[in-house]
Amino acid sequence: MSQTIWEAVDVFRHAVSAGAIGELNFPTSLDAGRRVLKAVGNPNVSVSELAKIVVAEPLLSAKVIRLANSVALNPGNQTVVDVRQAVLRVGLDPIKALAMVLIMEQLRQSQRHSGCRNLADRLWERSVHVAALSYVLARKLTTLNADEAMFAGIVTDLGRFYLLSRVADHPVLLEDVVVLAETISDLADDASQMVLDKLNQPTSVVAAVLASRRFSGSVPPATLGDILFIARAVSPFRDPFEELDSRLAQAADNAVKLELDQGMVAEVIAASGDEIYSIVIALES
Repeated sequence: MSQTIWEAVDVFRHAVSAGAIGELNFPTSLDAGRRVLKAVGNPNVSVSELAKIVVAEPLLSAKVIRLANSVALNPGNQTVVDVRQAVLRVGLDPIKALAMVLIMEQLRQSQRHSGCRNLADRLWERSVHVAALSYVLARKLTTLNADEAMFAGIVTDLGRFYLLSRVADHPVLLEDVVVLAETISDLADDASQMVLDKLNQPTSVVAAVLASRRFSGSVPPATLGDILFIARAVSPFRDPFEELDSRLAQAADNAVKLELDQGMVAEVIAASGDEIYSIVIALES
């Protein structure tokens, strides 16, 4: 291994530890997503005001209407086509999740190297399913806020998405994808916290994301972090970083040993297939 890549690793690590991972400079949909995140964070925002913001971004409008008409949110099969009615049905937290989807899609599209793009695409597919699973698990097994669980599921790997987007600034890291994956894994929590803080997200979500690598052992899950842990463990889409970072693979094996894919959790997932699928389609389409 050349010294150059290790120097690049040190520079990359220092940039993150110093909080200098770069400004959130991404394509225009990021601005739309941030406007919605800011609006939803305003306790005085009205449905009409939020609807106007949503209408201004066609991609977001389509996602809100699609989610409003999903099996999960529309069990009575009462179709809505008006954005204001869709906003009213969906609610604030799911709209916040959809705004974050726009931001993360831009992060995924910003990958300028095929290796990073492949990792980002697979990580995105997994994140969408983790979000859908988190929503269903929270609603069916706990009294926790299912909408917040869905949002937390979407952002659980935000730090890794953002770090992948910054790799182009340190191209030497691309010489060894294993070193790259291990470095990103080490920095993911710090990056997640910094980006979520920059986007002014609630401390409860930040705490849940940071806690999602550990499990209290309680089923039904006791905390939002536990829900994320279980959703990550039973997701049908494997974490692509596990193939490159043996430490993550060991953690995944430990999760399987907890038998989280058995009993109560498996029954809920099996009985909620249509809901999970409908949320996945609404988020990723």
